[in-house]
Amino acid sequence: MEPFRAIFRTVTTSIFFLMLVGCATGSLFNPYPNQAQSFQQAITAGSTTAPINIGQVLAELNEERSSADAMLYMMERGRINQLNSNFNESKSDFELVIAGFEEQDLAATVEVSDLAAQSSSLLTNDNAIPYKGAGYERVFTHHHQAFNYLGERDFDGASVEFRKVALEQRVLLEKHEDEVAEAYEEAEQNSIDVSTLSQEFAGLDTVAGKVKSSFQNAYTFYASAAFWESRGELNSALVDYKKAFEINSSNSYIKQDIARVAKKLGEQPDRNDLNEPKDDEGVVVVFFEEGFVPPKSEIKIPVPTLDGGIISIAFPYYKTELWPVSPSLRAMDDQFNELGISETVVNVSALAVKDLKEQIPQLLVRQALRAFAKYELQNQAGSKAGVFGQLAANVYNVISESADRRSWLTLPNTAQVMRFNLSEGKKEINFSTPASQTKLSLDVKAKRTTFVRVVNANNRLVTQVYTL
Repeated sequence: MEPFRAIFRTVTTSIFFLMLVGCATGSLFNPYPNQAQSFQQAITAGSTTAPINIGQVLAELNEERSSADAMLYMMERGRINQLNSNFNESKSDFELVIAGFEEQDLAATVEVSDLAAQSSSLLTNDNAIPYKGAGYERVFTHHHQAFNYLGERDFDGASVEFRKVALEQRVLLEKHEDEVAEAYEEAEQNSIDVSTLSQEFAGLDTVAGKVKSSFQNAYTFYASAAFWESRGELNSALVDYKKAFEINSSNSYIKQDIARVAKKLGEQPDRNDLNEPKDDEGVVVVFFEEGFVPPKSEIKIPVPTLDGGIISIAFPYYKTELWPVSPSLRAMDDQFNELGISETVVNVSALAVKDLKEQIPQLLVRQALRAFAKYELQNQAGSKAGVFGQLAANVYNVISESADRRSWLTLPNTAQVMRFNLSEGKKEINFSTPASQTKLSLDVKAKRTTFVRVVNANNRLVTQVYTL
């Protein structure tokens, strides 16, 4: 453990006193979910009843563009800008995030740049490590960027992003097993038994079991498939509809879509219900993003040492017993005829829970190393400053230990889809959930596709229309 004694000696003076005088910023001592409340409120800032100034929120987020957690803040800013139809600004936000992910792919660069942060985290907490993003967040970044291009009617740009999001999922799938194996190997090399926390995290299993992996996202495949179909690229559409079906085989819309596109390609469909538009009808594809992904909470365990000290360890956690349930979205025309009811295509919150479960081995390794570093700090404080020093170190150990609760919190709890056909002309559509409703005017064109995005944020329905 000699390297950690060296780290301790070099960073104690600069970090210990800095933290005690309260100079830390970001999420180091202010849990990220507390910060994200204003971001979620800003989603509905276009409403006259919105309780927050969107300009102020966006300005504050923009100040974080060069911070250690810039990627996370720009994810939030990009989504807020997009849902307020600031597509160009949102593109700029997500470009920074995408550049960050690309830099991470250069492993050697990341190792060098993260060395100082990794060292600092040994005496503070994991929030000192720059945020890198989860696999499902990486996928959603490209998904959102594609919708920015759609908002600007740049279909070539949207095509590029939809292909990137499919590539990201393939690459993540190829890397996933190796990364999980590497995490368990690292735990074993450090003589850490991962099963020691299995019982503590057992409550996550029910939610995590709703998805096959932490990054495979049927919603993004469905969006790209619907886009390809609207552009007449039927082979690409069929491939992505089938990928969405592999991930979520219970969604009835996906079954209809596969059969319909297969028929267009000359195949014999295995069902009669194809949801086909007539010659004088246009297609409406609805993307319903419901609620917000829940924030992580914290498990904090004070561990007494043999010499009377206390080492506090903290882990991120999801309170699955308080898990949100997403309602469906109902669409009706101006004559109160039902047009459709949305069906869940991906449970985003389950992706987040699955991602946390997969991080447990790495979390345990970092906690073990941090506990040793803080124990060394405690011993040296006691030897140099006596009882007062030991007491101060004990207090610091407790207050500085905070779980890393960072994640992209303006993402929805679930993403749902709906598809129906309307005759050409101007239409008034009523969208509703049990707690909210809104009316939307659509100019339907025969043999054309319209994307409608409905976001349920704080029981307000935010709508956007993308004409393809």
